[in-house]
Amino acid sequence: MNKRIKYFSFIILFTLLINNSSFSQSSTDSLEFIYFVKPLNILSTSFDKQLNTYSLNSGFIFNKSFSDFNFRINENFNSKFVKTGQNNIRDEQKLSLLTSYNLSEKIGIGISAENRILSDDRTIEINQASISNVALFTLYSPQPDMVFSPFAGYSNNRQIGENDYGLLYGLEGTANNLDISDFHLTSQLKFRNEDISPRKNLIRYLSLIADNNFDKDVANIFSARFIQNRKDFYYTAEPQTAEDLDIVNNIQSRIETGYSVEDRLRFGNFIDIFTLDALGKVTWREIDRDTRYRPVNINSTSVFDTKINELRIEFEALISYYSHFFSGSLRGIISERDEKNITKNFEGSNPFFFEERSNQESQKNNNSTRASLTFLGALNFSKTDKLIFSLFQNKLKYDTPGEENFDDRDEILSIFRVRYSKLLTPFFEAFIGTEGIYSHIVYFFSEKSSNNNINRVLKLVSGGNYFGKNVSSSNTFEVSANYTVYDFEDLNPNFKSFSFRQFTATDSSTIRIFRDLSFNVYGYLKLSEQGDFKWTSFSERPTRFLEEIYGEPKFTVNINRINFSFGLRYFSLKTFNYNKSEKNLDSDYLSKGPLMEIFLLLKDTLYLRIYGWYEFITINNAIEQEQTNLIMQMNWSF
Repeated sequence: MNKRIKYFSFIILFTLLINNSSFSQSSTDSLEFIYFVKPLNILSTSFDKQLNTYSLNSGFIFNKSFSDFNFRINENFNSKFVKTGQNNIRDEQKLSLLTSYNLSEKIGIGISAENRILSDDRTIEINQASISNVALFTLYSPQPDMVFSPFAGYSNNRQIGENDYGLLYGLEGTANNLDISDFHLTSQLKFRNEDISPRKNLIRYLSLIADNNFDKDVANIFSARFIQNRKDFYYTAEPQTAEDLDIVNNIQSRIETGYSVEDRLRFGNFIDIFTLDALGKVTWREIDRDTRYRPVNINSTSVFDTKINELRIEFEALISYYSHFFSGSLRGIISERDEKNITKNFEGSNPFFFEERSNQESQKNNNSTRASLTFLGALNFSKTDKLIFSLFQNKLKYDTPGEENFDDRDEILSIFRVRYSKLLTPFFEAFIGTEGIYSHIVYFFSEKSSNNNINRVLKLVSGGNYFGKNVSSSNTFEVSANYTVYDFEDLNPNFKSFSFRQFTATDSSTIRIFRDLSFNVYGYLKLSEQGDFKWTSFSERPTRFLEEIYGEPKFTVNINRINFSFGLRYFSLKTFNYNKSEKNLDSDYLSKGPLMEIFLLLKDTLYLRIYGWYEFITINNAIEQEQTNLIMQMNWSF
């Protein structure tokens, strides 16, 4: 294919989008009619029943080609049922069907249909909605890696009792790895109109990635994206508006527009021993809300629509070094974000209410600057000794220009981690590590300065992993201390510094009894203590203590690659209060009972897990209830 067709095709991709200005809010970055790689044929389902909540999620994707005829069906269904005093059921369903026929290597035709349903028995603003679409489309491929697809059809959209009908039309396009001059270009276009009078839903999307490899060690990647979405939806009209205009439902439009430009430079063998990755990115976003019907007598600030403008600038650099003894990377990020909230005026409005609403929205304006530095490193002392460490430093500065907004603050966050591991034998590895966290938040104005606090967290962890022929075991022991200290607790008695300390022991072990029979156990113990804390004297007055124990011992039998497990599940949670230094039991929750699990994994084909347990629940030594819990998951790729 000659270069003229390549350039002409890319001009179409740009001009068709840029000459239009309204957009929608559905899936913008996914194409409906074009795909170079067929999705996997898969059937998946999961069911989860715990306590009084039942959840069902299922999906089905099927693709089939018969010579020049192609067929695809996609179904997804989600349902949640909450059994309480007032039961609640929420269902979401999407079904799409697409068929196409290749008239030649370059041209194809097809038909698609889609149906979406939302149903919620709660009395909420949008609890019943459905969308049904049918469309004819063509596929034109001027060359193997480029496809355009114009389409047209009919749509029915129902929402809170309102049925709207109208035309559906648009264009999709994609180009993958086109070689133009020294660049590899990839682009995607989506233009979609849904004219369902009196509403209109629109989608506009364009992305472009240009990759230029100067040589094997230097590359420049430029990317740009434009997206604009419009979604019109009904909501119950305010009483005054309904009376003045004789309507039941009002219409609000939400238009979101976004631009982003990014340039990335990659250098391999930088100064012969480093790799360097540098990135600059600018993002602009606007959210515009517009109400269709307004009351005749305007006597409130709520009748004005608003608009949000957001600008974000970000710079990032990553330098890395790799050798047999030491590997490390240093990443730095600086970003600035500016948000403005604007009140939209209209003809006939009351200047007093407009000024009041403008002042209210201006209080939301804000500007934030964030800088972070991350260092990761690994030292390989030998084949059996390794040290891994990391350091993260972050600074946030948040400013609000509004005179009645007192959220101006600075935040500092520092995190340090180090872990040393040693392979003592070919079967046993031991490790020890520590983690420290320091955060400080400072509000500048006295109205919120009572929230100023410093949080310090220190963790110590150790353990080991043993992997033998018939026995394997992983054990972890962790001690953590969390201290939160308020700067002005002496001036405000409502804010008290506190501490939270915890010890955790975790064990996961497997004993192979016979070839197809094993014993597995997983469990943990958590002991937690919370109390009032005084940093100056480093003293604590305990106020609450928690004891949490979980255990799951079970036997597993393997029959024809299917694992059948049966055992017990035990969970205990006790809370204690303190009377001076005496610890008194406050609550005692105990759950125990048998469990069963079926597990099957066939590589790249089938994953099946059924896990259930029956529990006897005792609260404060009194039997309260018995209940069944079930979790089922299945993914079948065919």
